[in-house]
Amino acid sequence: MRDVDYAKLGLKAGLEIHQQLDTNKLFCNCPSDIREDAPDKTIKRVLRASAGETGSVDIAAAYEMSKQKHYVYEYYNDTICDVELDECPPFNINPEALKIVLQLSKMMNAETVNQVHVMRKTVVDGSNTSGFQRTALIARNGFIEVESDEKLNRIKIDTLCLEEDAARIISRDQDHDIYRLDRLGIPLIEIATGPDMRTAKQVKDIAGFIGMMLRSTGKVKRGLGTIRQDVNVSIAEGARTEIKGVQDLRMIDTVVELEVLRQLTMLKLRDEIRARIKKLDLSNEIIDLTEYFSDTKSSMIKKNVDSRVYGKFYKDFKGFFGFEVNPSRRFGSELSDRIKAFGLNGLIHTDEDLNKYKIADEVKKIYDALNLDDSDSLIMIIGTEEKCKFAFNKIDETIKSFYDKGLSKEVRNAREDGTSSFLRPMPGSSRMYPETDVKTIIPDLSEIEMPELIKDKVVRFEKKYSLPAQVAKELVFENDFEIFVKKYPQVKPVTIAEILVSTPKEVKTRFNLEIDVELERFRELADNILAKLNSGDLAKEAIIEIMVEYAKGNTIDFSIYKTNEEELISFIVNLISKHPNLNSAALMGETMKKYRGKFPGSRIMELVKKYKGE
Repeated sequence: MRDVDYAKLGLKAGLEIHQQLDTNKLFCNCPSDIREDAPDKTIKRVLRASAGETGSVDIAAAYEMSKQKHYVYEYYNDTICDVELDECPPFNINPEALKIVLQLSKMMNAETVNQVHVMRKTVVDGSNTSGFQRTALIARNGFIEVESDEKLNRIKIDTLCLEEDAARIISRDQDHDIYRLDRLGIPLIEIATGPDMRTAKQVKDIAGFIGMMLRSTGKVKRGLGTIRQDVNVSIAEGARTEIKGVQDLRMIDTVVELEVLRQLTMLKLRDEIRARIKKLDLSNEIIDLTEYFSDTKSSMIKKNVDSRVYGKFYKDFKGFFGFEVNPSRRFGSELSDRIKAFGLNGLIHTDEDLNKYKIADEVKKIYDALNLDDSDSLIMIIGTEEKCKFAFNKIDETIKSFYDKGLSKEVRNAREDGTSSFLRPMPGSSRMYPETDVKTIIPDLSEIEMPELIKDKVVRFEKKYSLPAQVAKELVFENDFEIFVKKYPQVKPVTIAEILVSTPKEVKTRFNLEIDVELERFRELADNILAKLNSGDLAKEAIIEIMVEYAKGNTIDFSIYKTNEEELISFIVNLISKHPNLNSAALMGETMKKYRGKFPGSRIMELVKKYKGE
């Protein structure tokens, strides 16, 4: 796929980037801390979709509601309040979070709205206790300019929104899901670009550039799960697909490439089905096949002892369900995705290797009993009669729509290998309606300042402080660096950089000891080291030894590293007096045994030669 002609295919791609802001929650003053300790309490909810402003229920919300699940929410007494539980109205928008989004709007040349109105976006997948997500449009019609594919690309920024993050999924079961409310309500900025990207590389480069702009504010959370990238992809004969939850920037171009491949192969499959089957007939009955598996050796069927096996055959479909649409993904996988959401474990089809399920003999008996041709395919589902019949209806709807119209607009879930799986239909306009519990805000831009972009800061650090490029890139996230440079003028900036970035890595490499540079204890250690370097009470050579002792968990006694040149000179003079025949190298070796780490080696050699008379 690396050499594909995207222009010929008519590729259009865009991004929706969701970044957590490093503030308290959006509509209350609870901390935005993700916790792993045991929750204090749980509540149970059943969610139903409401009609939006158009008077109709959104298609995606209706799909989620059709799963007929209930939801369990875990929470903590000390960091979760009634707002997250949907037991009281929200408070006003967090002003700090709003200021960050206004700052980014300015950075992206966007037009700020005259009034900020909070809206409710219907979400009934259980990720919000209220059944909706609060979101507010802050700015629109912006642009950024990004170098990619050896040219400068102007990318439209359609909207910048401020919204609340969803609850965190803990586990899923057939009839219920469990969520934790620590993430619900964390402020998110949502940045939506126009469909202006024409290659997979452009998508990756532009996502990276936007991420750099976000980090340049110094006010966004960092770490796994704090930023999520949704990628919108379409080709000329395909359909718009939104792939949600790409967390690793390095995978974005692969995700785009594989989605283009999926759409191309799906279109090829549609053409092959149409060529073989001139008139699609899906009227065959759903059959209870349980009796054929009464003596089965299949562990998959045995473990579902209270369920039944239902099947349906599809005339002349042989080979179609096994048609590969992505690496390790087949048309059968696409159909299976659509029924797993309803508490079923997927499906079995006869294009698979039935020996791996230990049901090849049973299926042969079924084919013989039903007089099926080798050109026919059989799909089997294990579950209750109600769920299996519902699942076959979904499968038939999907096949018919695919045969008649080709690909449909849908939301898909990103997988670790870059492929994706069906999540739900593409939502429509019916999911939004006003939030009446939050007052309208008039945005104030008078105090909004533009931060220095990280890419510009890296260049400045390289030039101003004579730092290597890689060290400069790491230091741009260290707010203490320039504070220390101003605070300790007698210490070279390169030395400060080494203490904050390079030396902890050296300790790990040489001694296999970890130093967490994010801890406040490390900041205090760095401050103490620099203070003593600045006053001349510590030699640079002692830093590595001090860091090793710190990494071992030992208390640092700086007095043993204190420098006293008069004492050093006295030691050298006495050493020469006792051993007048030793050469300078030998005298240097003896002196270093006692004063290594307290004085630079060059200074010790200088004094040895001076008092040796060389």
